[in-house]
Amino acid sequence: MTALQFLRRTVGDWSSERRYLFAPKLKPVNMTTEFKFDELAYGVFQVVWNGQTSGTMELTLDGDTLHRSRDYFGDGANSSKIEVIDHDCIVLRTEYDGTRFREEVRLIEADCFRLRQTVGYNVKTGQLVLAGQYFETRL
Repeated sequence: MTALQFLRRTVGDWSSERRYLFAPKLKPVNMTTEFKFDELAYGVFQVVWNGQTSGTMELTLDGDTLHRSRDYFGDGANSSKIEVIDHDCIVLRTEYDGTRFREEVRLIEADCFRLRQTVGYNVKTGQLVLAGQYFETRL
């Protein structure tokens, strides 16, 4: 399984039930986000989401690097290293604005569901910035 094959398996419309813990209080914040994941050209994808926030992001796959046109919390472009764990799971490692993120995405039940988890740490202090868990259903 390659990163390209994995990303192609996620093309479609999704509903995401999310739970975030933001430092320092770690009080849970729950939200629902709808998103669409499309392949625009070979190795070029687009995510359009709508929920408590909305936006559009282009992603370009270059080997084991995924370039994003923006981050989830702002307009800064960034890149992630992708590691294919197994046939159904990838890990993305990203660093920007002094925070290091590890995001794991696992497809389950014939690609009808995705489980995601994200953990972000402050690079200088090692302190948790956020933890997110997502249960996503293909629409």
